[in-house]
Amino acid sequence: MSKILTQEELDALLRSAAEIERSTRKAGAPGADLAMRYNFRRPDRVSKEQIRSLQFLHDRFARNVATSLAAYLRTATEVSLASAEQCTYAEFLRALPDPTAYYALHMTPVDLTAAFELNPVVAFGMIDRMLGGAGHGVSLARALTEIEQSVIDGAIRLVADTMTETWRSRVDVQFTVSARETRPQMLQVVSPNEIVVHLAFDTKVGDAKGMLNFCVPASALETLGTSFVTSKDRSRQEPSAGDRRHILANLSRVRLPISAVLETSLPAGELLSLKPGDVLSLGHSVREAVDLYVRGAAKFKGRLVVHDGMSGVLVGRDQTVATGGVA
Repeated sequence: MSKILTQEELDALLRSAAEIERSTRKAGAPGADLAMRYNFRRPDRVSKEQIRSLQFLHDRFARNVATSLAAYLRTATEVSLASAEQCTYAEFLRALPDPTAYYALHMTPVDLTAAFELNPVVAFGMIDRMLGGAGHGVSLARALTEIEQSVIDGAIRLVADTMTETWRSRVDVQFTVSARETRPQMLQVVSPNEIVVHLAFDTKVGDAKGMLNFCVPASALETLGTSFVTSKDRSRQEPSAGDRRHILANLSRVRLPISAVLETSLPAGELLSLKPGDVLSLGHSVREAVDLYVRGAAKFKGRLVVHDGMSGVLVGRDQTVATGGVA
């Protein structure tokens, strides 16, 4: 028969585990506590600054689309952003109901496709309202018919137009409905492993409550660059001392090409008459300073010297010699 541990024994086990963890950290390498888990199969392709900017942008979209739908449906409408996160497209699909109202939105001019899903409860409430009803939310265990989809298409186009107007404040991108389905798996938007940004909205139309889900490929944000980062997000923060040391340690390992350039001019006739053994005077005294270039940019002044049997340039007063060929 198994023994049941007393509270004192449990406390002793917990204290022992904490001591083992502390001793392990002390025995580890310096900076081990800074290690973070990273999943190479699911990289974070969208920066935190872009996520925050997208949240700000789609908060505005939620307010605008609520106003537009209220006027279109002639009923009280509420839309608010619930979450914004990046995930794979397959994970986004698994979070959706089936069947549902699912639409593909073509993005012009980046030539990519986003996805938009409207919860069936809200979709049936919109249809009921547009056909003269009160807009009561109903949960039917069936997909929308072709006629019902045609009825709700007008509201979906209104949502796409509102999304276009909202994004236009940052980038010139137009959203147009390119396809629709009742089963999300039947409509290929991007590959299952593609990283997307999933934006979820709490939606209430009349008495109908449900979710409105929108996803945009991370590749679209990469194509558009830093357009989604607000001016506040773009403001640079001063790096800490640790950051400076880390950056300096990495940059100090970079190899850079260095060259000293001597230039002169020569008539074309003399240039054509040059033959092996001729001595070409550059018109530059060895006592005159020469420019030392780093990756094509003049950075130092120096003079020509011979160092260990090689041509070189003596830089500044610290007698540092950069040896190598002289052009």
